[in-house]
Amino acid sequence: MTDTKSVTIRIPDAKLEELKDAEYKLCFAKKVNDHYNVVWKSADDYLTENTFSWQPQYRLYGGKIVEGTPRVHVQTRQVPIGLGEEATLDKAGVLSDASTGGPDTGITMYNEYGPIHPGLSAYSTDIDGKTTLTPIYFADKPILGGDHLLLTPVEVVQVWFEQDITTGTVFSDDKTRSVEIDLTSAHSATRSYDGTRWSTPKAGAPGVDVVTILTIAATLTAAVSIVELASKISAKVAEVYSGLKVDVTSPDGWSVTIKYSQRPGITGAELAQTRALSQNPAMNDQLTAYALEAFAVSGVGYTSLMAIPA
Repeated sequence: MTDTKSVTIRIPDAKLEELKDAEYKLCFAKKVNDHYNVVWKSADDYLTENTFSWQPQYRLYGGKIVEGTPRVHVQTRQVPIGLGEEATLDKAGVLSDASTGGPDTGITMYNEYGPIHPGLSAYSTDIDGKTTLTPIYFADKPILGGDHLLLTPVEVVQVWFEQDITTGTVFSDDKTRSVEIDLTSAHSATRSYDGTRWSTPKAGAPGVDVVTILTIAATLTAAVSIVELASKISAKVAEVYSGLKVDVTSPDGWSVTIKYSQRPGITGAELAQTRALSQNPAMNDQLTAYALEAFAVSGVGYTSLMAIPA
């Protein structure tokens, strides 16, 4: 199973207002080929505590800079690819599926087409809990036909605040007042920003009181595999709400009880975020939607359903 990485950014209330009044955005970039050059995600709706997460899963593409703007323009299909794999852009401009090849620490593009900038995209779950695919790297110079380029992403991110910048922007300047966070040997990290400097807060006590956020009781139109149903719901929740766990029970396979609860052992920062999210009615609506989607994928409907928030 691919490890999820996450960073939590804390901002004091007084500084939060100052940053927003000046229209600063909270920005994230990922290190590839030993530097940063694309805004992976920028956000202007940040709060006192913000968690950004991802898994090391990539898409390879070829592209160019949009004329008149410093933004990535993806021109080929984006191919799922991992470390130790390669893909070829043929003479017609079609990027092949990934296959094993090249150094196991990187991703290789072979170019038979002509001048083009290789790049990488990656999925991330932003501070609002939305999962999207956006560029993380764009080669500074195009490679010519007959050449190839090795792209080496690592689990290191840069975080900073900046005005007038958007997701997908290509940059070459060093970001002032930024912080680099290395997650090559860790799953998560928390940093605080007071407006002038970054710091690492002391770890909060792990959450030990497992709180149920939402309980759904439903009677289905047909029997289902509870293990399969739980797996489908858990996979969806893990993409968006990393602080939650899912328990699905059934005495007969036809009636089910689904409990979304706070995941045990989470950090103080994750605990605070999960509790804040649970106070938003939209979260319960989305959790209910995940259950309904799992029913549909499993080929069953329901004759009754009751969702009970905490």
